[in-house]
Amino acid sequence: MSGPPTDTPYPAMPEVPLKACPIATSLRFLGRKWTLTILRDIAFFPKASFSQIRKGNPGLRQRTLSIRLQQLGTEGLVRKVVPPDSPRHPYYELTAKGLEAWPILASLFQYGIHNHAPVVFDDGRARNLRDVYPRDADLLLGPLASYARTSGDATPSEARPSHSSKTS
Repeated sequence: MSGPPTDTPYPAMPEVPLKACPIATSLRFLGRKWTLTILRDIAFFPKASFSQIRKGNPGLRQRTLSIRLQQLGTEGLVRKVVPPDSPRHPYYELTAKGLEAWPILASLFQYGIHNHAPVVFDDGRARNLRDVYPRDADLLLGPLASYARTSGDATPSEARPSHSSKTS
């Protein structure tokens, strides 16, 4: 068994001691079954309703969706909006914290369209995020660099993409 090529760059050790792995900690919340695809539907389809989310996830049971939406709400990633003029048609939207998941979703999207093109596209041709979302690639991935540079004490509002369906 050989290691990675020697010319592959790797980051140095963290300069701030870590109490726990940030990736494993994030996956404790985001890694639950259905969570990322539910977030995908809320992030990429404005005003996603419960039934729309279910339709977009074949095999997702109603009870499981209810539980995941409650967990995502408790975690502060999504909120349920009940429009006063249409209370029978509630929908879900990302919170400011949930908007921080866009680069994660966009990165997974990019990985899928590039590395699994035969499954994703009829023509099997690999693509880039900019090919699929020519007007919105910067919106989806752009904030990642500035977000990564914000300190834990700062509010990364400048890193958050604007969300056109924002409702209080």
